[in-house]
Amino acid sequence: MKERIGQLKARYQQYSSREKVIIKFGAAALCCAMVYYSGVIPLDNMINNSKMTLKQQTETFSWMREEIDKNHLQVQLIKTNNPRSVVENSAHEINLTLTDVRQDGQVLSFVVNRVNVYELKNWLREINMSSGVRLEKMNLTPVDHLSDVKAEIQLTWKKSA
Repeated sequence: MKERIGQLKARYQQYSSREKVIIKFGAAALCCAMVYYSGVIPLDNMINNSKMTLKQQTETFSWMREEIDKNHLQVQLIKTNNPRSVVENSAHEINLTLTDVRQDGQVLSFVVNRVNVYELKNWLREINMSSGVRLEKMNLTPVDHLSDVKAEIQLTWKKSA
């Protein structure tokens, strides 16, 4: 092996200075190519894979949030002392007029003559999340060809255990 290295050194010494510079540039280019293909490309692939994984996880998380919102599970226990006032105050805040309001124990019934169905859904969800009052029964009657409805709603709640 030492003989072979000695032969290579002797042969290198015989080259002209111009050839030596070309060999050095070639060796440097070969070294750069080795570093690039053995280090930079695998790192770039790992970064791209991590980005794809993160994107997929974000999409999964968004899908899960949509499913939770779509299949909203109601809170079962009451979180307030006076559920009726919470419902009435909340309706007043969003300019929702409640008519024919009746309370029978832990059941509150009322009618909303005209409301956007999506606004109603969000309001009922918010009432449930903030106070624990949950929807027992609801009858919707279309008012126009858009998304306004007349709603007969029955809410109920359960005292804390």
